[in-house]
Amino acid sequence: MGFCPFKPMQLLVALPAPEGYPDAYPWKPGDTVLFLGEIEQMPGHIAVATKDGKVHFGYHDDNFRLPTEDEV
Repeated sequence: MGFCPFKPMQLLVALPAPEGYPDAYPWKPGDTVLFLGEIEQMPGHIAVATKDGKVHFGYHDDNFRLPTEDEV
């Protein structure tokens, strides 16, 4: 398994989509998602759940950041 900077069940904040992929991401920058875990066969790729309960997987872990204390 790769090195993932997040722990399961941790809230994350979405960063802007990589250049050229603005429509490929089902959330907007600043949206909060729940980190579910890293995909074992794809190091650096993760699964997250959005507030509407949908699970999304295959996104790079560097598309997210930890929230600041003020955001928690």
